[in-house]
Amino acid sequence: MSRLGLALVLILFCLPLFVGLRSLDLETDEAIYSFAVDKMLEDGEWLQPKSSPSETLVFLEKPPLKFWIVAAPIRAGLLPHDEFGLRFWDALFGAIAFAYVFAIGSRLAGPVCGAVATMVLFVHWPLMFEHGLRSNSMEGPLVLAYCGGIYHFLSWGGRRESRRGVHALAVGLYFVLGFMTKFVAIVFLPAVIGLGSLLVAPVRQRLWHDWRRLAAVLGVALLLIAPWFLYAQLQFGSLLWETMLGEHVYVRFTAGMIPAHVQAWDYYLTTGWEKFSIAGVQWFVPLGLAVLALQSVRRRWFEGLVILLWAVMPLAAISFGSSKLYHYTYPFLPPVALAMGYVAALVMMLGPPLLTRMLNRVDDLVMPPLARVVALTSGSAFRTAVSVLFWAATILAVWTLVFGQVRLAFGGTTLFKSSGMVRPLIIVVLAGMVSRQGQRAAMVTMALLVAWVLPIEPYRAVVHQLTVQKHPLRNAASCIQRVESASGGAPRGMFIDAEQGRWLEGLNNNWHPMYYYFRRIQPWTIQNAPQAASLERALHDPQEMRPAIVQDARYRSYLDGAEGDALRRGGSPPIIGFFGYSLLLPGPYRTCSPEAGLLATP
Repeated sequence: MSRLGLALVLILFCLPLFVGLRSLDLETDEAIYSFAVDKMLEDGEWLQPKSSPSETLVFLEKPPLKFWIVAAPIRAGLLPHDEFGLRFWDALFGAIAFAYVFAIGSRLAGPVCGAVATMVLFVHWPLMFEHGLRSNSMEGPLVLAYCGGIYHFLSWGGRRESRRGVHALAVGLYFVLGFMTKFVAIVFLPAVIGLGSLLVAPVRQRLWHDWRRLAAVLGVALLLIAPWFLYAQLQFGSLLWETMLGEHVYVRFTAGMIPAHVQAWDYYLTTGWEKFSIAGVQWFVPLGLAVLALQSVRRRWFEGLVILLWAVMPLAAISFGSSKLYHYTYPFLPPVALAMGYVAALVMMLGPPLLTRMLNRVDDLVMPPLARVVALTSGSAFRTAVSVLFWAATILAVWTLVFGQVRLAFGGTTLFKSSGMVRPLIIVVLAGMVSRQGQRAAMVTMALLVAWVLPIEPYRAVVHQLTVQKHPLRNAASCIQRVESASGGAPRGMFIDAEQGRWLEGLNNNWHPMYYYFRRIQPWTIQNAPQAASLERALHDPQEMRPAIVQDARYRSYLDGAEGDALRRGGSPPIIGFFGYSLLLPGPYRTCSPEAGLLATP
């Protein structure tokens, strides 16, 4: 069952992470990180990655391990230098994290727990599509660091586990991965491990017994972490700590760097409830955590306690901060999913015996008065027919779960239709009772009931979304470069009509994707102060005509004002909107608009 469950997890949840990695433009933060990778490949400054949207400012917010991981195989020619190559490692980290979640769930309560937990994570829309496991961001390796670290800690602390040295070293290496990716965001991993070790007496004794081995692991981690920090300290001095700790830790979690990120204390609770409700599993979150807590106390259960600490302690701690973003919770969603998987596993363990006893009781009450009928139905042919009916109803129920309504028609006449689970379940129960196979009927019925409440429709929605194509920035940038090359003259570049401080200093995160895709279309003519005449020349003067990026509010003020007469007379060129900006495509650049692409389609 464990091997079958792992195979299903790999096929249904891990492999789809790699589907459609080129289908969307790079988003805000991943455009920043992808720019750092591109600059590494361009200038060879692997120890000093650059910070978007500056070609020279060094990125000091986080250690550069993730940039190295992404850039190295692209430099070696193992991955393409495009969105797939930039996002490949995040999908791989997510897939390995899913495998660890399945392994932890199997350790808690069998493969059902692991498979259900992995499915809950897969259908969690933000984790998949909003700064999640398929974007070139820091969340993929961080989620993996927590999942891998907790799994190997549980293996180290388990009663009958061997190779404790290997598991301890793995915990240390996953800590290095998290620390060198997102710095202090990994701090809750040693906190959960430390508290979980101290609260359980056998594990506390093992901690004392293995202190030399654990000290060696700590030394290895320090040897891997220290070199870049020593280099950065020598190069940048106090600027490193002012940026990494002062601005992006202390300020972010006290006053808040961006006003829109400042949220109430219950933001993670209310937003998490809202996000889980997309898949319809929000009620199972408190139920799963409550059952897990009850079992951990009742059984004095080491594994359950660690999962509970992993779920509750970090979320409670980060709720005290001022600046809150939902993707901060991603490393702490796996234990929540595991709690839900644990409830499903309990139902599958306890439900069939209980239902079997109920069916046998009903059978004992009903069958004696029908002794003659039972005698008539004891033949092998009848038993075969009932068995066929039993499995046909089971297959029908599974088909309905996976594909929806079942309908058989002939000549426009509907011969059979089934769109629900009630009738197949009734047939399964009755067929099991008649054939005196109550145990089998109970097992199949409970499995179908558990599958019935699983988020299968949200799973289909996630799989469909993986292939949705939406990359207007990439299309526009590539098309503009083709038009420039085909013109044969000197490149005209782009006209930028926006407040320089809002994008050059990176204060507007929405600018980063535009800067990433259009930075190679040079030269840029930048207009900071509003001036409609300059924009009019860029759009309508044949000598100065070029694509223009304009803030939407500023462009509307031009058209509404007296100085916008020339713009209005010249007519508006095709426009592509991005995050509060407009890309205007005059003259030969009109072919880069989505409308032109639709007209060119046969």
